[in-house]
Amino acid sequence: MTGTYLLLKFLHILIAILALGTSAGLGIALEFYGRHPVHGPFLLRVIRRMVAFFVLPGYVLILVTGLWMVSISWPLTTRWVQEAVALWAVGIAVLAGFLAVLGKQLRMLETDGPGSRSYQRVSLVGRALGAGLGLVVIFILYLMVFKPAA
Repeated sequence: MTGTYLLLKFLHILIAILALGTSAGLGIALEFYGRHPVHGPFLLRVIRRMVAFFVLPGYVLILVTGLWMVSISWPLTTRWVQEAVALWAVGIAVLAGFLAVLGKQLRMLETDGPGSRSYQRVSLVGRALGAGLGLVVIFILYLMVFKPAA
């Protein structure tokens, strides 16, 4: 392995830990405090900013470093690479949906309160999107580690 590849691999894993770890931590905080009448709106605003300014750029950098590593060591026609990139695109779409739902969730929390049925429905959609994104990440991780039918 070349020095460039190892450096990219290090950066790729570091960015993944920071971006994906932050994303998971924000999801946990949201589950615990997202419905709090006083702290919930603040938490939702913090989560929206963290996702927009930290998690989302991390996901983009993960793609960049991953494709750069692939260009050094694997053909782009490799099946696990194509599947991982396709899943990444699904993950970005889910993340964009999550951000939209999060904005709606914040508005509803501030206007209707955490006990309203409308807020609870939107909160459930947000949780489902977060869980879906988590599954996408797990499948991508599986492909990267095991490289099935490489």
